[in-house]
Amino acid sequence: MKQRNLVLVAALAAAGLVTVVGGTLAPAVAVAAQPAPKLGAKVQKPLKAAQDAMNAKNWDEAAARVEEARAVEPKTPYEAFMVDELGWYILLQKKDYAGAAAGLERAVASGFVDPAALPQRQKALSQLNYQVQDFDKAIQFGTQYLESVPGDADIPVLVAQSYYMKKDYAGTRAFVQKLTGGAEKPSEQLLLLSLRSSYELKDRAGTVQSLEALVRHYPQPKYWEDLLTNQLYQTKGDREMRALYRLIDETRTLDKPDEYSEMAGTLITGGYPTEAKQVLERGLAANVFAGEAKTRAQADLARAKAGADADSKELPGADKALAAARTGNEMVAMGKLFFSVGDYAKAADAIQKGMAKGGVVDMEDANALLGIAQARAGKPVEARAAFDAIKDPKLTEIARLWKLYLDTQAAPPAQPAPAPAG
Repeated sequence: MKQRNLVLVAALAAAGLVTVVGGTLAPAVAVAAQPAPKLGAKVQKPLKAAQDAMNAKNWDEAAARVEEARAVEPKTPYEAFMVDELGWYILLQKKDYAGAAAGLERAVASGFVDPAALPQRQKALSQLNYQVQDFDKAIQFGTQYLESVPGDADIPVLVAQSYYMKKDYAGTRAFVQKLTGGAEKPSEQLLLLSLRSSYELKDRAGTVQSLEALVRHYPQPKYWEDLLTNQLYQTKGDREMRALYRLIDETRTLDKPDEYSEMAGTLITGGYPTEAKQVLERGLAANVFAGEAKTRAQADLARAKAGADADSKELPGADKALAAARTGNEMVAMGKLFFSVGDYAKAADAIQKGMAKGGVVDMEDANALLGIAQARAGKPVEARAAFDAIKDPKLTEIARLWKLYLDTQAAPPAQPAPAPAG
């Protein structure tokens, strides 16, 4: 069985500041050409010197001149605003993010910021406060920003990260669900944060839901592996294990020695020796086995080969045997033979004939096998119909995962999430 930790590492780096608070967030009001209200001479002179130093990118000089203006008393509310309006931007350039956040927050609260410029300042405040780990304020200003710019791609992730960094896992998940519910293609980073939060809350259903969303929209092997591992822990019966392991194999996530061995064992006992032989040969060729595990795998391979030899002797007369079969069970048995050797079209035909004949002992297993055969034969519509016919709760979950797989095969390939900034 797989032992891999189910937790996927969420992207928790802060969004980059420079690209957001560049030229568009430079102080909006030029000191040299003030509209009413006016600046007093005692404040205007050092602020004009600060602006000149800013233009020369002499940030230390600019900061000193702003502090000179800040020391002037008394100041009008507008003069105090202009001190903060220039000051926060200068502190940002000096990488004093805490000071920049405090100054920008005062400027925003002053009422003098142009309403059209307010959303971008709220965005900057969210980013700055995240940078200094004031997550409550990062959430506050990020939420305010999203009310004006709901289509932004970066701030939703930053707000969700802020909830997560506070260890407010329920809040993280609720925020993500609000944003992603009904979205055509939710953000991969948001889904990862929801996944991690469900794990921290020990909510298996929520974990599975997030994994399924990741698989549906970003069907990468790492997500498939975690989703199917989760199901593997819940699966016991051989017929269910066969259906699940075939999906693990289909998604290219069969990669551990115990997986190869367990899959081969369920196939041998289920009457699929040729398929078991192929699985073990691939595992041995990939050098996944070592030591005693390799010895056991070689013994299992010898057993599978003996059964595969019997299959090969039976195969030439299989078509006649199917035509002569008198019961549905006999026809399904021929379908199993065709399936084991990889002739999925003939396997599906034989199983369907057996079902139509009637008297099949295990219709649920037959439908599962039929669905997989149709999927591998490139007939997704017919495969889905077979999976839909399964009613046994032990198999319905696995059938649902197979249908999810069919959905991902019909969708265009997903692009991986960009690397976190930082």
